[in-house]
Amino acid sequence: MLSVLRPILFLALLTSLGLNGYFLFQQRQANIPAKILDGDTFQLPDGDRVRLLGINAPEAGRCGSAEATAELTKLIWGKSVRIAEEKRDTYGRRMGLVYIGSTLVNESILAAGWARPDYTKNSKNEELKSAFHEASDNKRGIHSLCEIANPVPENPKCVIKGNIDQSSWAHLYHLTNCRHYDKIVLNLDLGEQFFCSEKEAQEAGFTLAPDCLR
Repeated sequence: MLSVLRPILFLALLTSLGLNGYFLFQQRQANIPAKILDGDTFQLPDGDRVRLLGINAPEAGRCGSAEATAELTKLIWGKSVRIAEEKRDTYGRRMGLVYIGSTLVNESILAAGWARPDYTKNSKNEELKSAFHEASDNKRGIHSLCEIANPVPENPKCVIKGNIDQSSWAHLYHLTNCRHYDKIVLNLDLGEQFFCSEKEAQEAGFTLAPDCLR
């Protein structure tokens, strides 16, 4: 009887191993990005969009956008990703800490200098901030390419500086007689820029900085 059962048990074991291997393969394929959308967002084969939690890469068309997209492509293209601490953003996209093996992709993008932290609460906030500051201190990525400490406008008549307060995200413009005008750094990756008139700045959503003298 035992000799009859052995082939059956062996066949059942092989079938089970085969099915497990097939499902693992299918799961792996489902987690390999199908499209890189920008420096902090990619799309999976099922159409789901996944955004890297806790970071902001430059938007399309802004300084550093192409480089950030290339960096994310280098890190995850053709590889199976693991998504931890998932949640949904206001657009319905999946958000999470994205891993390739033990490598945290969110942190790697910041360490390369192609994104800024957005301080969304997660278990890796301190690591993300540390990677960002280390890249900033060493002038990597946007910190070299897109941060202009002494900007000179292309048009000498367009000298109003549009600046974004990164603690409040208030959009402020500074006239030449504003107290901190000469200290304003333009971060081109954030969309900071020169304006030719107050009206132009206001139409772009900027308001007069409170330190300005009238």
